[in-house]
Amino acid sequence: MAGARRRSLASLLSLLTIGLTVIPVPAASASRVLQSFHTGRFVLDLAIAECHSSECPIEVRLRATSRVIDRVTLPVAASSQRATAETTDTLWGADARHRAWATGEDNDYVSTAAHLLRLAPQATALLVSQRYGFEHTKRNHLMILPRAGKLHIIWKTEEGSGPTWSATQIIGGPDRQQIVFFHGFFDPDEDTAERLDAVRLDFDAASARLHESALPNRATPLYLLNLGIHETVAQGREARSTNANCLAPFWILDAGRFRAGAGGRAIVGSLYATRASAEAAARAAKSCLPGASASVETWTSAP
Repeated sequence: MAGARRRSLASLLSLLTIGLTVIPVPAASASRVLQSFHTGRFVLDLAIAECHSSECPIEVRLRATSRVIDRVTLPVAASSQRATAETTDTLWGADARHRAWATGEDNDYVSTAAHLLRLAPQATALLVSQRYGFEHTKRNHLMILPRAGKLHIIWKTEEGSGPTWSATQIIGGPDRQQIVFFHGFFDPDEDTAERLDAVRLDFDAASARLHESALPNRATPLYLLNLGIHETVAQGREARSTNANCLAPFWILDAGRFRAGAGGRAIVGSLYATRASAEAAARAAKSCLPGASASVETWTSAP
């Protein structure tokens, strides 16, 4: 009788053991490559690395065939590896119609866009931008240069506190490209114009760095989209608020900064690195708001 009980107990333990072995144990998540860029004999991968707890680092990896030889971790991590593609625009913070990869929602939201640039005949780099957060959205931008089998961050900027905004716009041809970097501050004071500035980023081969020069100048003008001049800043803000569906992406700019002896104090509009992008924005604004006045003006220096 005792022997039978022992055999039954042994059989039960055996079944439990078998049962335990067939229960699938969640494995550590493998990294997910979102996008790959070929440069010479190397490949640059934009990837979400393995997750630890609720944090999944977003990386740029330098790869030779199947072997990763260097990596850069981006400032903001994802909350999961589930990513969906979205399209960038000026408000997003990058050139329009590029692909970005978004993960998470609300405070966990982060979207990352990457674009390969030819900075010089022998220098190809990856421009990476991230947009993240909820309500008070922030952005960061990095230029990553592969050189001698390593990844080098040759330019990096992050938005400061408060209602700030920044964006990159690419100019130049296929053999040599430059970046115009816009940065602005949406001043909350109803009677104060908002501030929008720009610099050009030029690659210096000797130092392998990007150097900033203020814009505009006669060699590199900016293009002002003027959607109406108002006597006061408050009136400009009211006009934008009244037509928020169409004018929310635009700024209330100091008219005197762009026009000597301007008839009003505030311009509803924005700045662009190329006339083509300014004209495209003008067409979109007029399509959204039929009857709106929209003109594009070349800006080479303050009056």
